[in-house]
Amino acid sequence: MKFSDMIVLAENKIDIDKTFDFKVNKITCDSREVEPNDVFFALRGSRYDGNKFIKEAFEKGARAVFTDSENVEHDNRIYKVEDTRKMMAVMSNAFYGYPSLKVKLTGITGTNGKTTVSHLINFVLSHCGKKTGLIGTNGNYIGNRYLKSRYTTPESNEFFRLLSDMVNEGVEYVTMEVSSHAVALNRVYGAEFDVAVFTNLSPEHLDFHGSMDAYFEAKKILFDSLKRINDKGNHTAAVYNCNDEYGLKIIRNSEAERIAYGTECGTFTAENIQMDFDGMSFDVLVPPNGEKINRIKIHTGLTGRFNVHNILATIGVLHYYGIKYNDIVSALEEFRSVDGRFNVFRLNNGAFAVIDYSHTPDSLEKAIQSIKEIMKSAEMKGRIITVFGCGGNRDKSKRPVMGRIASLLSDEIIITSDNPRDEEPMSIIKEIISGVTNDNYSVEPDREAAIVKAVKISSKGDVILIAGKGHEDYQEIEGKRIHFSDREIVGKFL
Repeated sequence: MKFSDMIVLAENKIDIDKTFDFKVNKITCDSREVEPNDVFFALRGSRYDGNKFIKEAFEKGARAVFTDSENVEHDNRIYKVEDTRKMMAVMSNAFYGYPSLKVKLTGITGTNGKTTVSHLINFVLSHCGKKTGLIGTNGNYIGNRYLKSRYTTPESNEFFRLLSDMVNEGVEYVTMEVSSHAVALNRVYGAEFDVAVFTNLSPEHLDFHGSMDAYFEAKKILFDSLKRINDKGNHTAAVYNCNDEYGLKIIRNSEAERIAYGTECGTFTAENIQMDFDGMSFDVLVPPNGEKINRIKIHTGLTGRFNVHNILATIGVLHYYGIKYNDIVSALEEFRSVDGRFNVFRLNNGAFAVIDYSHTPDSLEKAIQSIKEIMKSAEMKGRIITVFGCGGNRDKSKRPVMGRIASLLSDEIIITSDNPRDEEPMSIIKEIISGVTNDNYSVEPDREAAIVKAVKISSKGDVILIAGKGHEDYQEIEGKRIHFSDREIVGKFL
């Protein structure tokens, strides 16, 4: 596609010098990836300013640069715009042929549960013979083909390119996690969603958003963007958690059909929940779907009350897409937990270990409370031993809060390192300790040693929660990623 054609297709009123017109190779915002005939977008981030790499981009063969900075030299190849990120989304969408119009697109947002819900939806659709694509924290998939991802939601140029690749490979349904950063930074701007899902909201990323109100408003943009009938001619749906205080607020201005889910409320309501560490079962009250039933029975290898909500959200989306309840039930019986999301392991000393990505106060509290509920249901009398830390260069306000929660809800806690990044591990640990209210804690900065210690002090009937890193197979220390896997350490004691 010619640069001038891309400008016209994107309906941007930008005057270009026809003598500099060219066939676009690709759109990029990473100067390291620039090739001849690329269009480079100089994005400003928290650590790097793309405007500092404009000269390098031109040297590598970029033919046009977009920026929203006034502090760049005059050059007729540089186009100054109001919002570089939004412009990159608009241009990428046009360059890749508006791919979201050619698939059924579901976006899941919320503080917790995005990864599990997206994998559940993708699994059931695949089980029903649909060709699927998945975009999220644990990687991207075209069918069963895995593609590594850097972000929960890719930058807009990568997002639209990935959607285009999925379209070219015959994908019908795309399910994706939509982070608050992605919405605030216009990574999905211009995409036509058929369904938006809200899981829950609790304090997270406040170092980026500044306040809970701003965090909520970022999430809400996804729902506000839903038209009653989108440009594909499809009625849209907003699937939301009616047990969460932000549920009704987030769909307030949405034109979409509203599908609520929860316990004791919702279009899809869970009852008679029974669970242990091997799985759970529960009833779901459902609206008619041409099958003349108003209740279905779920049996699943997942466990924990939060997974009840994740499954309800999944059923709501699949109902919208017309998937039969019997097919949903049979697929959910086969689904196994997502890597790093409340993965349960039986240890050789009779204790259980749970590896979970819970790295916020709310998710840590829910993980421990879920363990308590499961232990009570299974009539287990053991202790809860929690191993956790907090990430460096991230919201510091949550550190003492997580220390308090872990101390109050656990029998023993071992405070360790997560991803210290550029911070001193012990300084992070001291901030966690400042919130601890009981004397049931110990400190072991070495994460492997902390996990080993937890196993050694555990016995039959105890449950060890290893929280914070989940699926991650690395630690970030002083700017370097060092291989580290909670699962591999626990695997020595199975």
